[in-house]
Amino acid sequence: MLIRAAQFGKCFVESIDSEDYVRMCRLLRVLNSVRDRRIGIPITFTELFYSGHKFLLDRLVTRRQYYLAICIAKYLKMPDKDGSSRILVHWAKYKVSQPQLDEESVAREIANKFGYASGISYSDIATTAANCGRKQLAIKLLDHESKASEQVQLLLKLDENKPALLKAIESGDTDLVYMVILRLRDNMPLADFKMTIRNFPVALSLYIKYCRQHNPQALNEIFIQEDDFNSQAQGFILESLDEKKTHTQDASLTSAVEAYKKARNDVSFSICEEALRLLKYQRSLKDKINEDLVGKSVHDTCTRLLELKDIKEAERMRSNFKIPDRRYWWLRIKCLADAHDWIELEKFSKSKKSPIGYAHFVDVCLEKNNISEAVKYLPRVSEDIIVKYYVKANKLEEAAQIAYEQRDIQGLLYVQSKSAAQSSLSEKINAQISLLGARK
Repeated sequence: MLIRAAQFGKCFVESIDSEDYVRMCRLLRVLNSVRDRRIGIPITFTELFYSGHKFLLDRLVTRRQYYLAICIAKYLKMPDKDGSSRILVHWAKYKVSQPQLDEESVAREIANKFGYASGISYSDIATTAANCGRKQLAIKLLDHESKASEQVQLLLKLDENKPALLKAIESGDTDLVYMVILRLRDNMPLADFKMTIRNFPVALSLYIKYCRQHNPQALNEIFIQEDDFNSQAQGFILESLDEKKTHTQDASLTSAVEAYKKARNDVSFSICEEALRLLKYQRSLKDKINEDLVGKSVHDTCTRLLELKDIKEAERMRSNFKIPDRRYWWLRIKCLADAHDWIELEKFSKSKKSPIGYAHFVDVCLEKNNISEAVKYLPRVSEDIIVKYYVKANKLEEAAQIAYEQRDIQGLLYVQSKSAAQSSLSEKINAQISLLGARK
């Protein structure tokens, strides 16, 4: 009667907010529902006001009145995390704790009821199932968990190592895969770990990457297990380049040679074999020249010998390591020019025919600003570039004469472009070009 009076009376109050009336009606209806003799919670309005709606729902859940609790939560428009989702989780935990219920039907019923509702953690329910000794039910429930990290954590706890690794890989989260790999490595016998991880190529690749940075020994063990001789050899080569392990360089390179031989990688085998030979040769030079050349390339080692004027040893190295004639001549020319040994450079140029021509002799002399020495080699420069090199040495008169004798109009124009305009040389070149044009 009071509610009806209030409903009638608010019609006569101007600008009244009906929200308070509606809220009170909802609360009264809730109170009447729980006071029903079938429920038996004679709570007063004041008790409800001070204890809160969530407390009332907890009392209903404790009595397993799940349906009524959900209806009240929706009726009072409570957030899912405090209302229906939380109640469903309580219901699911009660379900999985009942040993007489079939695991398949329980998992299906929970999945159908929950779907992919927000705020619900399947892993939390699966943990409860696992604690109740229902491992298979926990695994079935985890299939519906949207967070891969929680799936993986519980699967590892249940000693389901392969499913945990598979879930981590499917998630695409590299950090999660690494977490599973390292957990398996620490908790499994080494042989079992290696056999497990080799069945998952993605995990194996990530573990190899990890070992490259943190555990080279474990990396080599993997390559031995897989008979990957090329990768074994690469590991030995990297080890030989480690400055902290110079005392084992020979052994590392020898191991690399053997690995490439087993892999039938002839090219890499010959390269490593030559590197090992070079290393031993450089060590033998240390006492002779009182200088450590270990680690330098064939090019740099030969250059240093030439700089020290140990021509005999440089020739020996050239023969043993098959340095091409063109490269050796260029190194010899450059070293003599750097030492300003112009007499020896001239002798060397006359020792036999240069395989790289004589333009390089001119270049090194000009680099050192020694034009008088450069002029000695100009007549021996090949005809196709002789005009250019005479111009480079600032011998424009001679360049113009050679171009004229070669009947090279383009060469004459090039020389003219380098000479001063209206000069006697420029006029002479114009006359020469006219004569060559008339003869054509």
